[in-house]
Amino acid sequence: MVIKKYSNVLGLPVISAKDGVKIGTLKDVAFCRDNMGVAGFILEKDSHNLKGNVVLLEDVLSLGNDALIVDDADRLLKYRKFRKFPEMKERMQLQGFKIYTHSGNDIGIVQDILFDYRTGKVEGVQVSDGLVQDLMMGRNILPFIGRIEIGSDNILVENEAVEEMMNTGGGLRSRLN
Repeated sequence: MVIKKYSNVLGLPVISAKDGVKIGTLKDVAFCRDNMGVAGFILEKDSHNLKGNVVLLEDVLSLGNDALIVDDADRLLKYRKFRKFPEMKERMQLQGFKIYTHSGNDIGIVQDILFDYRTGKVEGVQVSDGLVQDLMMGRNILPFIGRIEIGSDNILVENEAVEEMMNTGGGLRSRLN
């Protein structure tokens, strides 16, 4: 499993393995609601004469800390065609969504999305409890385990997912102790 953070991959160069040429910059990740995962990567094209600007997940060879490597730039799709894919009818943008448990507790707001680029599966989200809480305690990672419902602006998670939530940010409190 190779977990990537949504905010860390934006802006990475996109390079074609066929000829080693930088073909663009990673502009967005298209997440779909159906499989709770990545459908493709949208890029901002460089000056190359490319047919499209969407890389399907299956055409990604690797996604490292410094670049997205695609199999062949000729396999890029036009966004208009990609948007007509059945899974894109339910495209989701999770950042800013409120998170609640099935017992009605407010967990916080989605700050970032964690996904495995090899499987495309969204593995969890980074949760913000507010600026002061984030500074003092750090941000938590909420794994997507159990039943998860995603509405138009809210996410409902099982109580067990909250029990597995990890404090990963550190915050000022960890530096003072």
